[in-house]
Amino acid sequence: MGEIRTAETIQEQRRQQCQMSTLCVLGSSVLTTLIIMLAFPAKVVVPASEPAKPAAKPYPAACSAHTNCADQQGDCCPTNAGILMGCCSQINAETNLSPFHGMCYAPTPAKNVTTLPTDDYMAKWAQPLWGAGGSNRDDLNAIRQMGFRVLRVYGNDPRLSHVGFLNRCKALGLKVVVAFSDWPYTQDPDGMCATAPPYSCFAEVRQQFSAMLANGFVWRDMKNGGEAQYHPAIEAIILINEPELKITYQGQIAKESLSKGYYTKVLLSALDGALSAESDLKLAGPKPPFTVVHSFSTCESCISSVAGNKAGEVPVGNHAALGFFYDFVLGALKPELFDYKPQHDLKEALQNRWALGFNTQDTSDVICSQVLEPLKDTPLSGLPIWAGEYKAWYQSMPESKVKDFKQDFATVTSWLGQSGSCDGKGAPITGVSLFEFQVSYFKGPGDHQMTFGIYELGSTQLGSTAKAEETKWQDFPVWCRRQRRNNDGDSWAQAAAEAFSWGVEVMGGTVLDDSKCPKDAENAAVAEELAVQV
Repeated sequence: MGEIRTAETIQEQRRQQCQMSTLCVLGSSVLTTLIIMLAFPAKVVVPASEPAKPAAKPYPAACSAHTNCADQQGDCCPTNAGILMGCCSQINAETNLSPFHGMCYAPTPAKNVTTLPTDDYMAKWAQPLWGAGGSNRDDLNAIRQMGFRVLRVYGNDPRLSHVGFLNRCKALGLKVVVAFSDWPYTQDPDGMCATAPPYSCFAEVRQQFSAMLANGFVWRDMKNGGEAQYHPAIEAIILINEPELKITYQGQIAKESLSKGYYTKVLLSALDGALSAESDLKLAGPKPPFTVVHSFSTCESCISSVAGNKAGEVPVGNHAALGFFYDFVLGALKPELFDYKPQHDLKEALQNRWALGFNTQDTSDVICSQVLEPLKDTPLSGLPIWAGEYKAWYQSMPESKVKDFKQDFATVTSWLGQSGSCDGKGAPITGVSLFEFQVSYFKGPGDHQMTFGIYELGSTQLGSTAKAEETKWQDFPVWCRRQRRNNDGDSWAQAAAEAFSWGVEVMGGTVLDDSKCPKDAENAAVAEELAVQV
């Protein structure tokens, strides 16, 4: 059974495990890219748009608009004190997000504890890892063959083109959940908007996202008429990963950044800035949802929990991630609760462009008891929710039984697209991303960080990545890829490929042969020894 931890505990355990995000040299280059992007004509040529979904009817705050609150006066949903009362109706949503099973993908080309100059693996320098043909390793094809249809990626350097990566995904039938790096929030020396008052990241995110749109996120096809729209491979956009472990007040995470709602103001302003970047380019066609992926930690000091919001009889902050969900939803419905004045209608964005997200290192029973069951009878249950990272560390050790993981993963995927979860006791869940494709050697063994990958690197070098400015003109070895197996010889990759279920239909995939990729015995022995020590 996993342990539900506070944000402070998780941050301390991960302090030495953080991966460097995109290089701290972006400011001037991003501005240059933005100037170029703004020079593009507003009218460009793109494929014909898909019909837009009808917008959700605006969620009313007035008590009288909710059947079970009709005998009360004023605002109930939420109140001016920041409470979504138990009588409030479910928030109606029309977010464009189909049920999916995904894979977390960060193929760091290293077998040792290290920090690379960049972690943007969508860029051309990393094509030997995911590209097809020649000596390329073709990770993307391997993932698609396993039956996954969505990738979750992490690093993102807005200076670099991501067209090749997105086009390759589109050709394979893969969608991509792209993400912001931590740069605009905590690393930009000219900004670091998430580390001090006024905690507004509007300008920084607007600039960064404008550059991302210019470098591949916008689809342009000269054969058909129309306006600029999103690249069809993009499934969703993560504004920030686990903000509660990064946003600081006077150099400290949690504490006042949570209790005073500063981290929520950062999220509201980030969404507002991203919407402005879209408006600047006059994007047409279907638009993917935005999301924030929270840690699996409690937040008793979150404003929503302190105000009195409850899931059943329990304060929302006593459940993993729920306090964070509630804080954001309250802010989108009433931004003044967090001292923010948006330029866009954040309530509309919440109902039509938002997905709740959480990471977890626990099994389905814990996900049920901590998130999905408490969420079911709250107004938030109408919003799509996904597990941005899923895989229990205690089902990932060399001595673990792979069949236990397979059964649990099959249970989670069986909920996708259904009207509920957890044997009918939980809220619906839209997506899950398996954590993770490749062993993260670079993180070291602390906090079980080297146990999650379903593939390990073998001893045969297939080639090298490209030398580029963003890699500081270094190249890195591209090692062959092997299925990671437990002490009994059972493969986690094979189990993941066979575990998919969609209602009563099993949607199993296949795992590509790895017999020509010898095991790196020395590296594996060191990794297992370190894992045992941890």
